[in-house]
Parts: sequence; structure tokens; C-alpha cells
Amino acid sequence: MMKKLYRCLTVFLLFSFMFLPAAMTEAKSKFKDVPNDFWASAEIEFLSSKGIIKGFPDGSFQPNQPVKRVQAAIMITRALGLDTSNRPNPGFKDIKNLDKEAYNAIAAVVDEGIFPKGQTFRPHEALSRADMAIALVKAYDLKGTYHKPITDVSKELYPYVSALAANGITKIYQDGTFKPNGTVTRAHFSVFFARALEPSFRVPVNSKENPAKLGEPVVVETDNWLYGRHKYEIELTDVITDGEQAWQMIQAANMFNEEPPAGKKYILAKFRFHLLEFTGKTFSSYDLNSAAFEAVSKNGVVYDIPFVVEPEPRLSANLYKGGEVEGWVAFLVNENDTPLIVWQREWDDELWFSLE
Repeated sequence: MMKKLYRCLTVFLLFSFMFLPAAMTEAKSKFKDVPNDFWASAEIEFLSSKGIIKGFPDGSFQPNQPVKRVQAAIMITRALGLDTSNRPNPGFKDIKNLDKEAYNAIAAVVDEGIFPKGQTFRPHEALSRADMAIALVKAYDLKGTYHKPITDVSKELYPYVSALAANGITKIYQDGTFKPNGTVTRAHFSVFFARALEPSFRVPVNSKENPAKLGEPVVVETDNWLYGRHKYEIELTDVITDGEQAWQMIQAANMFNEEPPAGKKYILAKFRFHLLEFTGKTFSSYDLNSAAFEAVSKNGVVYDIPFVVEPEPRLSANLYKGGEVEGWVAFLVNENDTPLIVWQREWDDELWFSLE
């Protein structure tokens, strides 16, 4: 009797869950044209939940429509919680007929130096990618330098785009362009804005402050005068920071390798390098050499490269497209230090790796 009752109860529960309203089983998007699987839905919902962005009276968000300059001013004012009272007249000729919220927002962002002063504000004009970069960098006082080429921005615009890219708020196109004159859709602006507000939305960007970790491959595409256009994958695959163990391996590699001086130790890092694409300019093959790696101490000092023969396998090879190699690189560092490793320091494809 109990078994029969249990089976009946199980069937009842199963059917109950089958006919639950969709709103109870899956969070429904606030906007009718932003489904849960829309590429920018998380960022749009995030900003909406904070009251920064709003939709239209018909329940839509219109994500693919350009964001207007006045809309950007309003969103920035809301996000920063700017006081809009007693702001000086911004002096624009074309904002007198705007509603109170729009006028006050423009006055606030101009007074804060986020948008520039001028004769006109062009409130209903689509926001350009250049204006977006300047506004977000100024609004959130973003710092940083992007260490790869940005080929289509002016000298004046470069610091803003560079800071935006360095902080993982925008991505530079594979051809090195930013397309500053392009317009920003409401969806794109939501993504950029959410990344500025919430670091978890940001695109990971390799840097000294955000180095790649053990087992984390990094793909780089670059173009320089020496090797032309090339694309490769590089990964830190093994680390030996125990000075005694590293010295034993280095000593066994070559009898003429010198013991580390007092207060110093050797460490070893193994890297995997895969040349994915290569269009040579000066050379027909890519010369991979361990000298391209340097150790940088915790307090920011670049260590000298040690003149030792590394253990096998060594990271040294001439590679053609598709070539892949893995090998050890040796470093001589302070005994109590676990440094960062930098590849191609001061080049466009500079990369940082953590040994911890």
C-alpha cells in the first residue's frame, strides 16, 4: 500500500513540475526583445537591475538601435549618482527643448568634464566609439596602456582607447583597428558600461597586473618589421622554483654551468610554443629563443639573463607554420623571490606569466 502511494505521489510531482509557469522555472528577461540567450543579456539585465538603463513603453529595449549621446549622458549620470542640482548652464544651443532629466544629465556630465563643452551637444546623434571611449575613461578614471598596435586612432584619442583596452572593457580588432567613427548600439554600450562598472564582465587582458597562470594558454596575433604577420600560442606548462632542484638539473645539463652566487638561486620554467600562422618579412622561419624571456622581481627589477646551458628539452628552435616545441628556460633570481616572467618585453606581443 505504501509503495503504491509513493508511486502516485512521484507521478503527481512530476506532472506538477511539467506544468509550472515558465517564469517559475527560468528567469524571464525584463525586455521582450532581449531573450535569455541574447549575447548581451547579462549585461543589459545587470544595468537594468541598477536602474541605469531603461526600456521603451512597449516593453522593448531595442538593443540593435544606436545609443544616442543624450542617452549616454543620462546613463552615466545615473551610474555615477551625480548630483544634477545647481549645475552651471552647459551653454549648448541644441538642448533647450529636452526634458528636465536629459538637460540636467548633460549639464552634470559636462560640468564633471566627462563630455566636452562646445556650441552644440548633438543630443540625438548616435554616440561614436571614440566618444564612448573618452566618456568611460573619464567617468571611471581608467588607467593603463595596451601593449599592442592600435592603428586607426589619432594621437589625442590613443590614450583613451588604450586605457579602455588595457582594462578589458573593449577589444581591439584582429587587424589592429578600433573603428573610432563607428556608432555604438544600445547593446554594445550596455556591454562596455557593464564592464566599466563590474570587473567580472571584463575581457581578460594579459598584463603585469594580470599575468597568465600555469596551464593557461595565450594566443597572440601581431605584425612587426622583423617577422611580419604571425600568430602563435604560448603556455607555461611547468615550473621549478626550488633553487636546489633547479641547480641540480642545470648542473647536469652542462658541467661548465656555474653555481649561483650567494643570495641567488636558479629557477626553471617550461614553455610550450605553437606557431599557428607565419608570413615572414626578413626571415622565412620564426627564430624561437629563450633569451626572449626575462624574470622581473616582485619589486619591479628586471634580472639579468644568466649565461647557462638549460636542461633538455631546451626552448630553442627555428619554426615554420604549424611548428610546435616545448622546453625549459632558466633564470637567476634573488633567493627569496618568486618573480614574474615576461616574454618579448617592450614589444607589441609582450606577455606576462605568474610562477605562483
